Amino acid sequence: MLPFYLLHEPVIVAFAWIIVRWHTPIVVKYPALVAASFTATLVIYELAVRRYRITRLLFGMKPPQRPADGRPLPAGAADGDVRRLPA
Repeated sequence: MLPFYLLHEPVIVAFAWIIVRWHTPIVVKYPALVAASFTATLVIYELAVRRYRITRLLFGMKPPQRPADGRPLPAGAADGDVRRLPA
């Protein structure tokens, strides 16, 4: 997942810049940084990259495939969901 990889670095740096200033042990800071950066990266990917054609293009993703009968895509099918839906 190239978009996730590209997004994670600036997100980690932004959260680390805030979390490093905390007066807590590293045992608290590290899990907080991992949880916050993973959650933020996933949310940004899901809400800003995966859903829109222009951002999919900018991040090197293929456009979502439409079914042959012209119906709209079911939720989750835009990113290579290989599950088969009942006809």
